[in-house]
Amino acid sequence: LHRDLKPDNVLATELKIERKLDAGRIRLSLFQDDIHDAIIAQFAPLVAGSATLYSYQQNIDHVRARGAELVFEANNVFVRDLSLTSTLTWLDAKTLAMSGRASATAAPGAAIGKKLPNIPDWRASLIATYRLGERWTFTAAGRYSDKLWTTLDNTDVNPNTYQGFAPWFAADARIHYRAAQHWSASLGVDNVFNRKYFLFHPFPQRSFVTDVKYNF
Repeated sequence: LHRDLKPDNVLATELKIERKLDAGRIRLSLFQDDIHDAIIAQFAPLVAGSATLYSYQQNIDHVRARGAELVFEANNVFVRDLSLTSTLTWLDAKTLAMSGRASATAAPGAAIGKKLPNIPDWRASLIATYRLGERWTFTAAGRYSDKLWTTLDNTDVNPNTYQGFAPWFAADARIHYRAAQHWSASLGVDNVFNRKYFLFHPFPQRSFVTDVKYNF
């Protein structure tokens, strides 16, 4: 850890517009985080003037993240007791000024204007829940995330490999049954379509999950 590490200096702004519907709501959020001295790992000499660079948690002079999020929630959609929840998020996060280096071999300023690590441009989700009486609940969900970078200068151009983060879409399904006041059981399938992608390592493919619960 760098001995002169400073706390983030953040100016966060957000504007929300929400409309209530007969059986739900829709909300649009516009936001921006303007950050000076952002704490992110980068490379710098261990000793001043040295040509050998080492990785530290250091302050990046100036980064900015701005974006928008749309949320939609509704009940009794098309049929009674069917609920939908969906989100769509866009985020533009960039390095604006940086005195260190993105890597031991990167040129000075190589990260300027590049995407911040570990933040995808787009994310989305859709969840549908249907309740059949008081005992049965059926849920289907889809989730999407855009590719993300893990380096400040965005040089990790192949996401479909170990330590890469590829764009991905996964669908899940659940059936929940409440047998009695205290007993319930569920059966689920994660990654229903058996999609293959990397999130640092190969992400699990189609998986089946079941459980039985007793609530006191």
